[in-house]
Amino acid sequence: MRPLGVHTSIKESILNAIEEAKNLQCETFQIFLHSPRIWKIPEFEEEIIEKFKKKIQENNLSPFVVHASYLINLISSNPKTINSSKYLLKREVLMSDLLGADYYVIHLKDNREMQNEEIFDKVREAFSKIGKLQKCKILIENTAKSKITARISDLFDTFKNINTENVSGVCIDTCHLFAAGYDISNEKVISEFIEEVKNFGDFNLIKLIHLNDSKASVGSGIDRHEHIGRGNIGIKGFENFFKIKEISHVPLILETPKKSPQDDIKNLTAVREILKKLES
Repeated sequence: MRPLGVHTSIKESILNAIEEAKNLQCETFQIFLHSPRIWKIPEFEEEIIEKFKKKIQENNLSPFVVHASYLINLISSNPKTINSSKYLLKREVLMSDLLGADYYVIHLKDNREMQNEEIFDKVREAFSKIGKLQKCKILIENTAKSKITARISDLFDTFKNINTENVSGVCIDTCHLFAAGYDISNEKVISEFIEEVKNFGDFNLIKLIHLNDSKASVGSGIDRHEHIGRGNIGIKGFENFFKIKEISHVPLILETPKKSPQDDIKNLTAVREILKKLES
């Protein structure tokens, strides 16, 4: 079965994230390196870093994914925000690499006042300043509403235009996909999605899937994650999505609402049941 996991918490200790993934019987997991809504990023002691990497190997967790801070905006109209964003981006990606992360996933912000070429130049320049990485690669995630990353054609165009040696592909979020206008509960739309990926990109560039149902309606442009099967995508939608053979091997990470550990258990169970049904 393809790797399935959740976004886990680093509260108390970054090692907690691995314990949480282990207890949920995950094969993969994702974390933030710090609160995604503050600029400050902690330094991890070398002993903790080595212990973290060892525990990942012991528990066969792969891929290990880091999600970027929500504050990073490389195309802001405010020079101070851009400088702070460049600094935090570099710190986060280098720390992700040091921890042995396979991927660092980032949503690129939009700027309606800028032409696409200017946006691409600024993002590419920021990525090029990160330096050489040992292992970690950057993935560009699709968004619910953006002129450069909401439509699949635009997402792959952006990838091609900002591509550096540190950027290796894209991450597809099902909630964002639905909110951007792709009703994946409809088999005709699934076929259109497949054709769009083939025409504008490459399925081999889809390295990760964020699996979330949607509270908002299709095409709303609103990013509101919901429990699997309880949103507007529904079980049927995920069944259709999982039938796409070109991404049948791509790791799945849940970012569904979490008020208690039981929420993760329920969502993981729902996904496992859908996958089991399709395999039988």
